[in-house]
Amino acid sequence: MGMTIWIHTLEGRNYSQDSDDHSQICRHLDAIDETCKKIGVKSLSEFMDYTDQEYNYDEFDDEDEDVALDPETGLGYGIDDMTWFDSQEGLSSFKALKTAVASSVITGLDADEIVDLMEELDNCIAILEKSAAQAGKFHLSLIE
Repeated sequence: MGMTIWIHTLEGRNYSQDSDDHSQICRHLDAIDETCKKIGVKSLSEFMDYTDQEYNYDEFDDEDEDVALDPETGLGYGIDDMTWFDSQEGLSSFKALKTAVASSVITGLDADEIVDLMEELDNCIAILEKSAAQAGKFHLSLIE
């Protein structure tokens, strides 16, 4: 299985881990971050949370141990173990990035990749608009 990025939100203690696959964002993260720097917004890699990846790699080291699942997340780690970012700040970066991608500022992508990337950006923007309206937080989670 390849790497991808999921977007998770947090409003109060309400953790949402439902996410579409954002493989184009993951695949082109270096070019996306370079574009973010050019347009003067926070890079998407600055919104990354690696808790899931770290947990899964550590789990392979401790295969014999039974792990209690966190009651809020249903995972082997909790909300407070993760790194969270202001949804409004993320929304600003995603909207500016979408405008840049639509203006062909980002290089190295073919037409199909641009269409797919725009769909992923639209998805993230929709999620962040809802979260920002509730003064929520979010992160991008690297999933393998």
